[in-house]
Amino acid sequence: MGLHDICIKINTNYNNPNFLAFSKIITFKKMKKLILIACVLLGLAACKNSGDGQLVGVNNKTKFVSFTPYGMVYIPTGNATLGGGESDPTLAFAHQPRSVSIPHFWMDETEITNNKYRQFVYWVRDSIAHHLLAEAGIEGKNGHLRKDKKTGEVYDPALVNWNEDIPWNSTDEEIQQALSELRNSVSTRYYHYRPLGINAARLNYEYWTFDYEAAAKKEKAGSEIGGMFANRPSQVSGNLDKFIKREVANVYPDTLVWIYEFTYSDNESMTRNYFSHPQYNHYPVVGVNWVQCQAFCHWRSQYRNAWLLSRGYPVEEDFQLPWEAQWEWAARGGLPNNPYPWGGPYPSNQNGCFLANFKPQRGNFVADGNLYPAVVASYVANDWGLYDMSGNVAEWCKDTYSPSASGFVSDMNPAYKYKALPEDPAGKKMKVVRGGSWKDISKYITVYYRDYQYQDTCTSYIGFRCIQPAMVNPKEANKGSGSKIYR
Repeated sequence: MGLHDICIKINTNYNNPNFLAFSKIITFKKMKKLILIACVLLGLAACKNSGDGQLVGVNNKTKFVSFTPYGMVYIPTGNATLGGGESDPTLAFAHQPRSVSIPHFWMDETEITNNKYRQFVYWVRDSIAHHLLAEAGIEGKNGHLRKDKKTGEVYDPALVNWNEDIPWNSTDEEIQQALSELRNSVSTRYYHYRPLGINAARLNYEYWTFDYEAAAKKEKAGSEIGGMFANRPSQVSGNLDKFIKREVANVYPDTLVWIYEFTYSDNESMTRNYFSHPQYNHYPVVGVNWVQCQAFCHWRSQYRNAWLLSRGYPVEEDFQLPWEAQWEWAARGGLPNNPYPWGGPYPSNQNGCFLANFKPQRGNFVADGNLYPAVVASYVANDWGLYDMSGNVAEWCKDTYSPSASGFVSDMNPAYKYKALPEDPAGKKMKVVRGGSWKDISKYITVYYRDYQYQDTCTSYIGFRCIQPAMVNPKEANKGSGSKIYR
Protein backbone atom coordinates (compact mmCIF):
# COMPACT_ATOMS: atom_id res chain seq x y z
CA MET A 1 0.00 0.00 0.00
CA GLY A 2 1.46 3.32 -1.02
CA LEU A 3 1.17 6.76 0.53
CA HIS A 4 -1.59 7.68 -1.90
CA ASP A 5 -3.67 4.71 -0.71
CA ILE A 6 -3.13 5.70 2.92
CA CYS A 7 -4.38 9.20 2.22
CA ILE A 8 -7.50 7.85 0.48
CA LYS A 9 -8.30 5.67 3.50
CA ILE A 10 -7.94 8.60 5.86
CA ASN A 11 -10.15 10.84 3.74
CA THR A 12 -12.97 8.29 3.53
CA ASN A 13 -13.54 7.55 7.22
CA TYR A 14 -16.88 7.93 8.95
CA ASN A 15 -15.95 11.30 10.46
CA ASN A 16 -15.38 12.89 7.07
CA PRO A 17 -18.15 15.46 6.25
CA ASN A 18 -18.25 14.38 2.62
CA PHE A 19 -18.89 10.81 3.62
CA LEU A 20 -21.68 11.80 6.06
CA ALA A 21 -23.38 13.94 3.42
CA PHE A 22 -23.31 11.01 1.01
CA SER A 23 -24.74 8.62 3.59
CA LYS A 24 -27.84 10.81 4.22
CA ILE A 25 -29.18 10.18 0.73
CA ILE A 26 -29.21 6.41 1.20
CA THR A 27 -32.76 5.19 1.73
CA PHE A 28 -33.78 2.94 4.58
CA LYS A 29 -34.33 0.07 2.10
CA LYS A 30 -30.86 0.43 0.69
CA MET A 31 -29.47 0.66 4.18
CA LYS A 32 -31.04 -2.70 5.10
CA LYS A 33 -29.53 -4.20 1.96
CA LEU A 34 -26.11 -2.84 2.85
CA ILE A 35 -26.36 -4.20 6.40
CA LEU A 36 -27.27 -7.63 5.04
CA ILE A 37 -24.29 -7.63 2.67
CA ALA A 38 -21.98 -6.48 5.47
CA CYS A 39 -23.19 -9.30 7.72
CA VAL A 40 -22.55 -11.86 5.00
CA LEU A 41 -19.05 -10.50 4.38
CA LEU A 42 -18.34 -10.44 8.09
CA GLY A 43 -19.47 -14.04 8.39
CA LEU A 44 -17.25 -15.11 5.50
CA ALA A 45 -14.32 -13.26 7.01
CA ALA A 46 -14.90 -14.92 10.37
CA CYS A 47 -14.93 -18.33 8.69
CA LYS A 48 -11.73 -17.58 6.79
CA ASN A 49 -9.67 -16.23 9.69
CA SER A 50 -8.26 -18.54 12.32
CA GLY A 51 -7.59 -17.45 15.87
CA ASP A 52 -11.13 -17.10 17.27
CA GLY A 53 -10.88 -13.35 17.35
CA GLN A 54 -7.58 -13.41 19.25
CA LEU A 55 -4.50 -11.38 18.48
CA VAL A 56 -2.48 -13.86 16.42
CA GLY A 57 -0.74 -11.59 13.93
CA VAL A 58 -0.83 -11.56 10.16
CA ASN A 59 -0.95 -14.92 8.42
CA ASN A 60 2.14 -14.58 6.24
CA LYS A 61 2.22 -16.61 3.06
CA THR A 62 5.99 -16.91 3.19
CA LYS A 63 7.58 -18.63 6.17
CA PHE A 64 10.97 -17.85 7.64
CA VAL A 65 13.58 -20.13 6.11
CA SER A 66 17.14 -20.07 7.41
CA PHE A 67 19.78 -20.93 4.82
CA THR A 68 23.46 -21.32 5.58
CA PRO A 69 25.17 -19.19 2.92
CA TYR A 70 27.50 -21.23 0.74
CA GLY A 71 31.16 -20.81 1.66
CA MET A 72 30.42 -18.73 4.74
CA VAL A 73 30.86 -19.36 8.46
CA TYR A 74 28.82 -18.06 11.37
CA ILE A 75 30.36 -15.38 13.59
CA PRO A 76 28.46 -15.08 16.90
CA THR A 77 27.32 -11.97 18.72
CA GLY A 78 29.83 -10.84 21.27
CA ASN A 79 31.72 -8.18 23.16
CA ALA A 80 35.43 -7.62 22.67
CA THR A 81 38.19 -5.15 23.30
CA LEU A 82 39.31 -4.28 19.82
CA GLY A 83 42.55 -2.53 18.92
CA GLY A 84 44.55 -4.06 21.75
CA GLY A 85 47.84 -5.64 20.79
CA GLU A 86 51.50 -6.10 21.51
CA SER A 87 52.79 -2.79 20.18
CA ASP A 88 52.15 0.14 17.87
CA PRO A 89 54.76 -0.26 15.10
CA THR A 90 54.09 3.12 13.49
CA LEU A 91 53.63 5.05 16.75
CA ALA A 92 50.52 6.57 15.16
CA PHE A 93 48.15 5.59 17.99
CA ALA A 94 45.70 4.54 15.27
CA HIS A 95 44.45 1.43 17.07
CA GLN A 96 43.42 2.48 20.55
CA PRO A 97 41.78 -0.31 22.64
CA ARG A 98 37.98 0.00 22.76
CA SER A 99 35.29 -2.28 24.20
CA VAL A 100 32.50 -2.81 21.65
CA SER A 101 29.53 -5.10 21.12
CA ILE A 102 28.95 -6.66 17.71
CA PRO A 103 25.88 -8.52 16.39
CA HIS A 104 26.19 -11.88 14.70
CA PHE A 105 26.85 -12.26 10.98
CA TRP A 106 28.03 -14.65 8.30
CA MET A 107 31.48 -14.21 6.77
CA ASP A 108 33.22 -15.74 3.76
CA GLU A 109 35.63 -18.36 5.05
CA THR A 110 38.21 -17.26 2.47
CA GLU A 111 38.93 -14.19 0.40
CA ILE A 112 36.92 -13.88 -2.82
CA THR A 113 38.83 -15.86 -5.42
CA ASN A 114 39.57 -15.07 -9.06
CA ASN A 115 37.03 -17.67 -10.17
CA LYS A 116 34.24 -16.27 -7.99
CA TYR A 117 34.91 -12.71 -9.05
CA ARG A 118 35.07 -13.89 -12.67
CA GLN A 119 31.43 -15.01 -12.32
CA PHE A 120 30.55 -11.37 -11.64
CA VAL A 121 32.59 -10.14 -14.62
CA TYR A 122 31.03 -12.70 -16.96
CA TRP A 123 27.53 -11.83 -15.72
CA VAL A 124 28.11 -8.16 -16.52
CA ARG A 125 29.58 -9.05 -19.91
CA ASP A 126 26.66 -11.33 -20.82
CA SER A 127 24.06 -8.86 -19.58
CA ILE A 128 25.50 -6.13 -21.81
CA ALA A 129 25.64 -8.56 -24.75
CA HIS A 130 21.96 -9.49 -24.34
CA HIS A 131 20.97 -5.82 -24.36
CA LEU A 132 23.10 -5.05 -27.41
CA LEU A 133 21.57 -7.93 -29.37
CA ALA A 134 18.05 -6.92 -28.34
CA GLU A 135 18.66 -3.29 -29.38
CA ALA A 136 19.83 -4.55 -32.78
CA GLY A 137 16.57 -6.46 -33.23
CA ILE A 138 18.22 -9.89 -33.02
CA GLU A 139 15.71 -12.10 -31.23
CA GLY A 140 17.26 -15.57 -31.24
CA LYS A 141 14.99 -18.44 -30.20
CA ASN A 142 13.11 -16.86 -27.31
CA GLY A 143 14.35 -13.26 -27.24
CA HIS A 144 17.23 -11.75 -25.29
CA LEU A 145 14.88 -9.75 -23.03
CA ARG A 146 11.97 -11.15 -21.06
CA LYS A 147 8.44 -10.36 -22.21
CA ASP A 148 5.09 -10.18 -20.48
CA LYS A 149 3.21 -13.41 -21.25
CA LYS A 150 -0.11 -11.59 -21.64
CA THR A 151 0.89 -8.58 -23.71
CA GLY A 152 4.03 -9.89 -25.36
CA GLU A 153 5.77 -6.60 -24.55
CA VAL A 154 9.28 -6.35 -23.12
CA TYR A 155 9.26 -5.48 -19.42
CA ASP A 156 10.14 -1.92 -18.47
CA PRO A 157 12.76 -1.76 -17.05
CA ALA A 158 14.15 -4.54 -19.23
CA LEU A 159 14.94 -7.95 -17.76
CA VAL A 160 17.48 -10.26 -19.38
CA ASN A 161 16.25 -13.64 -20.57
CA TRP A 162 19.07 -15.82 -19.28
CA ASN A 163 17.68 -18.86 -21.08
CA GLU A 164 18.69 -17.35 -24.42
CA ASP A 165 22.15 -18.19 -25.75
CA ILE A 166 24.61 -15.52 -26.87
CA PRO A 167 25.99 -16.32 -30.35
CA TRP A 168 29.56 -15.25 -29.60
CA ASN A 169 31.03 -17.32 -32.44
CA SER A 170 28.41 -16.55 -35.06
CA THR A 171 29.70 -15.49 -38.48
CA ASP A 172 26.55 -13.45 -39.13
CA GLU A 173 27.68 -9.92 -39.90
CA GLU A 174 24.68 -8.33 -38.17
CA ILE A 175 25.36 -10.25 -34.95
CA GLN A 176 29.06 -9.41 -35.00
CA GLN A 177 28.23 -5.75 -35.58
CA ALA A 178 25.86 -5.76 -32.58
CA LEU A 179 28.53 -7.30 -30.34
CA SER A 180 31.35 -5.13 -31.66
CA GLU A 181 30.93 -2.63 -28.79
CA LEU A 182 32.14 -5.33 -26.40
CA ARG A 183 35.18 -6.27 -28.45
CA ASN A 184 38.48 -4.55 -28.95
CA SER A 185 38.66 -2.04 -31.78
CA VAL A 186 39.56 -3.25 -35.26
CA SER A 187 42.48 -0.81 -35.22
CA THR A 188 43.91 -2.49 -32.11
CA ARG A 189 46.58 -4.59 -33.82
CA TYR A 190 50.17 -5.56 -33.20
CA TYR A 191 52.32 -7.97 -35.19
CA HIS A 192 49.47 -8.09 -37.73
CA TYR A 193 47.12 -9.70 -35.20
CA ARG A 194 44.01 -8.29 -33.61
CA PRO A 195 43.36 -9.29 -29.98
CA LEU A 196 40.05 -11.13 -29.80
CA GLY A 197 39.38 -10.44 -26.13
CA ILE A 198 36.59 -8.39 -24.58
CA ASN A 199 37.18 -4.67 -24.21
CA ALA A 200 37.38 -4.39 -20.42
CA ALA A 201 36.59 -0.67 -20.52
CA ARG A 202 33.03 -1.53 -21.61
CA LEU A 203 32.28 -3.77 -18.64
CA ASN A 204 30.38 -1.27 -16.49
CA TYR A 205 27.93 -2.39 -13.83
CA GLU A 206 25.07 0.04 -13.22
CA TYR A 207 23.03 -0.19 -10.02
CA TRP A 208 20.99 1.84 -7.56
CA THR A 209 21.24 2.20 -3.81
CA PHE A 210 19.01 3.79 -1.20
CA ASP A 211 20.59 6.45 1.02
CA TYR A 212 19.17 5.56 4.44
CA GLU A 213 21.31 8.17 6.18
CA ALA A 214 19.74 10.98 4.16
CA ALA A 215 16.24 9.54 4.48
CA ALA A 216 16.53 9.32 8.27
CA LYS A 217 17.27 13.01 8.75
CA LYS A 218 14.50 15.06 10.36
CA GLU A 219 13.52 17.99 8.16
CA LYS A 220 10.80 19.82 10.06
CA ALA A 221 7.87 19.11 12.32
CA GLY A 222 4.21 19.16 11.34
CA SER A 223 3.55 15.90 9.51
CA GLU A 224 -0.17 15.14 9.28
CA ILE A 225 0.39 11.40 9.01
CA GLY A 226 2.94 10.84 11.77
CA GLY A 227 4.62 7.54 12.50
CA MET A 228 7.71 6.91 10.40
CA PHE A 229 6.75 9.91 8.26
CA ALA A 230 6.87 12.39 11.14
CA ASN A 231 9.07 15.40 10.44
CA ARG A 232 9.80 14.16 6.93
CA PRO A 233 7.44 16.01 4.56
CA SER A 234 9.45 14.89 1.53
CA GLN A 235 8.36 11.33 2.29
CA VAL A 236 4.74 12.24 3.01
CA SER A 237 4.47 13.45 -0.57
CA GLY A 238 5.87 10.14 -1.75
CA ASN A 239 9.00 11.74 -3.16
CA LEU A 240 11.69 9.16 -2.42
CA ASP A 241 13.61 9.77 -5.62
CA LYS A 242 16.22 11.99 -4.03
CA PHE A 243 17.31 9.15 -1.74
CA ILE A 244 17.90 6.72 -4.62
CA LYS A 245 21.45 6.96 -5.91
CA ARG A 246 22.72 5.68 -9.25
CA GLU A 247 26.13 4.03 -9.21
CA VAL A 248 28.33 2.89 -12.08
CA ALA A 249 31.50 0.84 -11.65
CA ASN A 250 33.82 -0.80 -14.13
CA VAL A 251 34.18 -4.35 -12.85
CA TYR A 252 37.32 -5.68 -14.54
CA PRO A 253 40.36 -5.95 -12.24
CA ASP A 254 43.42 -3.87 -13.00
CA THR A 255 45.81 -6.63 -14.10
CA LEU A 256 48.62 -4.11 -14.68
CA VAL A 257 49.17 -3.71 -10.94
CA TRP A 258 51.82 -6.40 -11.25
CA ILE A 259 53.82 -4.09 -13.53
CA TYR A 260 53.53 -0.56 -12.18
CA GLU A 261 53.89 -1.48 -8.49
CA PHE A 262 57.25 -3.20 -8.88
CA THR A 263 60.14 -1.23 -10.35
CA TYR A 264 62.91 -3.26 -11.99
CA SER A 265 60.98 -6.49 -11.47
CA ASP A 266 59.70 -8.89 -14.15
CA ASN A 267 56.04 -9.67 -13.45
CA GLU A 268 54.54 -9.65 -16.93
CA SER A 269 53.54 -13.30 -16.60
CA MET A 270 51.38 -12.39 -13.57
CA THR A 271 49.75 -9.57 -15.55
CA ARG A 272 48.86 -11.92 -18.42
CA ASN A 273 47.67 -14.86 -16.36
CA TYR A 274 46.79 -14.13 -12.73
CA PHE A 275 43.15 -13.21 -13.26
CA SER A 276 42.33 -15.01 -16.51
CA HIS A 277 44.20 -18.34 -16.43
CA PRO A 278 42.49 -21.35 -14.79
CA GLN A 279 45.72 -22.10 -12.92
CA TYR A 280 44.84 -19.16 -10.64
CA ASN A 281 41.15 -19.97 -10.16
CA HIS A 282 41.44 -20.41 -6.41
CA TYR A 283 43.85 -17.58 -5.69
CA PRO A 284 42.47 -14.39 -4.10
CA VAL A 285 41.39 -11.73 -6.58
CA VAL A 286 43.52 -8.57 -6.51
CA GLY A 287 43.57 -5.41 -8.58
CA VAL A 288 40.09 -4.50 -7.36
CA ASN A 289 39.42 -1.19 -5.66
CA TRP A 290 36.90 -0.41 -2.93
CA VAL A 291 34.31 0.86 -5.43
CA GLN A 292 34.45 -2.39 -7.40
CA CYS A 293 34.04 -4.40 -4.20
CA GLN A 294 30.91 -2.41 -3.35
CA ALA A 295 29.51 -3.20 -6.80
CA PHE A 296 30.31 -6.90 -6.33
CA CYS A 297 28.44 -6.99 -3.00
CA HIS A 298 25.38 -5.37 -4.60
CA TRP A 299 25.42 -7.83 -7.52
CA ARG A 300 25.85 -10.81 -5.19
CA SER A 301 22.85 -9.68 -3.13
CA GLN A 302 20.62 -9.20 -6.16
CA TYR A 303 21.77 -12.47 -7.70
CA ARG A 304 20.87 -14.36 -4.53
CA ASN A 305 17.57 -12.60 -3.83
CA ALA A 306 16.37 -13.07 -7.41
CA TRP A 307 16.71 -16.82 -6.93
CA LEU A 308 14.92 -16.72 -3.56
CA LEU A 309 11.99 -14.70 -4.93
CA SER A 310 11.63 -16.99 -7.93
CA ARG A 311 10.96 -19.85 -5.52
CA GLY A 312 8.70 -18.02 -3.11
CA TYR A 313 11.22 -17.45 -0.31
CA PRO A 314 11.62 -14.11 1.48
CA VAL A 315 14.75 -12.15 0.61
CA GLU A 316 17.85 -12.21 2.78
CA GLU A 317 20.03 -9.42 4.11
CA ASP A 318 22.39 -7.88 1.57
CA PHE A 319 26.02 -8.92 1.31
CA GLN A 320 28.50 -6.18 2.12
CA LEU A 321 32.09 -5.49 3.01
CA PRO A 322 32.76 -6.03 6.72
CA TRP A 323 32.93 -3.07 9.00
CA GLU A 324 36.35 -2.74 10.58
CA ALA A 325 35.09 -3.86 14.00
CA GLN A 326 33.38 -6.90 12.47
CA TRP A 327 36.58 -7.81 10.65
CA GLU A 328 38.72 -7.67 13.78
CA TRP A 329 36.14 -9.49 15.91
CA ALA A 330 36.02 -12.27 13.31
CA ALA A 331 39.81 -12.38 12.85
CA ARG A 332 40.43 -12.86 16.56
CA GLY A 333 38.27 -15.99 16.52
CA GLY A 334 37.13 -15.58 20.11
CA LEU A 335 40.71 -15.38 21.41
CA PRO A 336 41.18 -11.98 23.13
CA ASN A 337 44.45 -10.08 23.43
CA ASN A 338 46.30 -12.18 20.87
CA PRO A 339 48.11 -10.53 17.96
CA TYR A 340 47.37 -13.31 15.43
CA PRO A 341 44.24 -15.28 14.47
CA TRP A 342 45.78 -18.58 15.60
CA GLY A 343 46.12 -17.23 19.13
CA GLY A 344 49.85 -17.34 19.68
CA PRO A 345 52.30 -14.45 19.93
CA TYR A 346 54.43 -15.63 16.99
CA PRO A 347 53.84 -16.03 13.23
CA SER A 348 55.24 -19.58 13.33
CA ASN A 349 54.53 -22.71 15.34
CA GLN A 350 56.86 -24.62 17.68
CA ASN A 351 58.28 -26.52 14.72
CA GLY A 352 59.27 -23.30 12.97
CA CYS A 353 56.56 -23.59 10.29
CA PHE A 354 55.06 -20.27 9.27
CA LEU A 355 51.29 -19.94 9.83
CA ALA A 356 50.53 -17.33 7.17
CA ASN A 357 51.69 -16.06 3.79
CA PHE A 358 53.76 -12.93 4.45
CA LYS A 359 57.36 -11.67 4.14
CA PRO A 360 59.07 -13.52 6.96
CA GLN A 361 62.66 -12.54 6.32
CA ARG A 362 64.51 -9.76 4.53
CA GLY A 363 63.96 -10.46 0.82
CA ASN A 364 63.12 -14.12 1.45
CA PHE A 365 59.48 -14.16 0.31
CA VAL A 366 59.48 -17.93 -0.24
CA ALA A 367 60.43 -18.87 3.33
CA ASP A 368 56.73 -19.43 4.06
CA GLY A 369 56.27 -21.49 0.88
CA ASN A 370 54.91 -18.79 -1.45
CA LEU A 371 56.45 -16.03 -3.53
CA TYR A 372 53.16 -14.34 -4.51
CA PRO A 373 49.61 -14.76 -3.11
CA ALA A 374 48.84 -18.37 -2.19
CA VAL A 375 45.84 -20.54 -2.94
CA VAL A 376 43.17 -19.57 -0.41
CA ALA A 377 42.92 -21.77 2.71
CA SER A 378 46.54 -22.91 2.37
CA TYR A 379 47.12 -22.22 6.06
CA VAL A 380 45.25 -23.25 9.19
CA ALA A 381 41.93 -21.53 9.98
CA ASN A 382 41.17 -19.67 13.20
CA ASP A 383 38.76 -21.10 15.78
CA TRP A 384 35.73 -19.83 13.85
CA GLY A 385 36.81 -21.43 10.60
CA LEU A 386 38.14 -18.34 8.81
CA TYR A 387 41.22 -18.70 6.63
CA ASP A 388 43.93 -16.15 5.81
CA MET A 389 42.71 -13.39 8.10
CA SER A 390 46.41 -12.58 8.47
CA GLY A 391 48.54 -12.40 5.35
CA ASN A 392 47.98 -13.65 1.80
CA VAL A 393 46.13 -10.48 0.70
CA ALA A 394 45.01 -7.55 2.81
CA GLU A 395 41.25 -6.93 2.81
CA TRP A 396 39.03 -3.92 2.18
CA CYS A 397 36.66 -2.89 4.97
CA LYS A 398 33.61 -0.69 4.54
CA ASP A 399 34.74 2.07 6.91
CA THR A 400 36.24 5.38 5.95
CA TYR A 401 39.67 5.60 7.56
CA SER A 402 40.40 7.95 10.42
CA PRO A 403 43.27 7.45 12.87
CA SER A 404 41.00 8.61 15.69
CA ALA A 405 37.89 6.62 14.71
CA SER A 406 37.96 4.46 17.85
CA GLY A 407 37.40 7.58 19.92
CA PHE A 408 34.10 8.68 18.38
CA VAL A 409 32.35 5.66 16.80
CA SER A 410 29.57 3.96 18.73
CA ASP A 411 30.41 1.08 21.06
CA MET A 412 27.47 -0.87 19.57
CA ASN A 413 28.22 -2.23 16.09
CA PRO A 414 30.69 0.62 15.39
CA ALA A 415 30.97 2.00 11.87
CA TYR A 416 32.46 5.14 10.38
CA LYS A 417 30.98 5.88 6.99
CA TYR A 418 31.47 8.72 4.57
CA LYS A 419 30.47 8.55 0.93
CA ALA A 420 33.24 10.37 -0.87
CA LEU A 421 32.37 12.39 -3.96
CA PRO A 422 34.66 12.67 -7.01
CA GLU A 423 35.45 16.29 -6.13
CA ASP A 424 36.40 15.47 -2.51
CA PRO A 425 40.04 15.74 -1.46
CA ALA A 426 42.09 12.54 -1.30
CA GLY A 427 41.97 12.50 2.49
CA LYS A 428 38.24 11.78 2.44
CA LYS A 429 38.66 8.85 0.04
CA MET A 430 40.72 6.70 2.39
CA LYS A 431 39.14 3.36 3.29
CA VAL A 432 40.25 0.91 5.96
CA VAL A 433 42.39 -2.07 4.94
CA ARG A 434 43.06 -4.93 7.36
CA GLY A 435 45.04 -8.14 7.69
CA GLY A 436 48.31 -7.45 5.89
CA SER A 437 49.48 -9.30 2.80
CA TRP A 438 52.02 -11.59 1.16
CA LYS A 439 54.52 -8.72 0.86
CA ASP A 440 54.22 -7.40 4.46
CA ILE A 441 56.37 -8.17 7.50
CA SER A 442 54.90 -9.86 10.56
CA LYS A 443 54.00 -6.63 12.40
CA TYR A 444 51.60 -5.68 9.63
CA ILE A 445 49.67 -8.96 9.56
CA THR A 446 48.48 -8.70 13.18
CA VAL A 447 44.74 -8.57 13.80
CA TYR A 448 44.87 -5.14 15.40
CA TYR A 449 47.06 -3.26 12.88
CA ARG A 450 45.13 -0.63 10.91
CA ASP A 451 46.01 0.50 7.41
CA TYR A 452 44.25 2.35 4.59
CA GLN A 453 44.14 2.77 0.84
CA TYR A 454 42.30 5.20 -1.42
CA GLN A 455 38.93 3.89 -2.56
CA ASP A 456 39.71 4.20 -6.28
CA THR A 457 43.16 2.60 -6.07
CA CYS A 458 43.95 -0.97 -7.11
CA THR A 459 46.94 -2.94 -5.84
CA SER A 460 48.45 -6.42 -6.17
CA TYR A 461 48.10 -7.07 -2.45
CA ILE A 462 44.53 -6.04 -1.51
CA GLY A 463 41.49 -8.26 -2.00
CA PHE A 464 38.28 -8.66 -0.01
CA ARG A 465 35.69 -10.96 1.49
CA CYS A 466 32.00 -10.38 2.21
CA ILE A 467 29.81 -10.59 5.27
CA GLN A 468 26.04 -10.98 5.52
CA PRO A 469 24.09 -9.87 8.62
CA ALA A 470 22.51 -12.98 10.13
CA MET A 471 18.80 -13.41 10.70
CA VAL A 472 17.71 -15.58 13.61
CA ASN A 473 14.81 -17.98 13.23
CA PRO A 474 12.21 -17.14 15.93
CA LYS A 475 12.15 -20.83 16.89
CA GLU A 476 15.87 -20.72 17.57
CA ALA A 477 15.67 -17.40 19.42
CA ASN A 478 12.95 -18.79 21.71
CA LYS A 479 14.95 -21.80 22.89
CA GLY A 480 15.29 -22.05 26.63
CA SER A 481 12.22 -19.94 27.46
CA GLY A 482 8.92 -21.17 28.82
CA SER A 483 6.92 -19.70 25.92
CA LYS A 484 5.66 -21.98 23.17
CA ILE A 485 4.29 -19.22 20.98
CA TYR A 486 7.01 -19.50 18.30
CA ARG A 487 7.47 -23.27 18.45
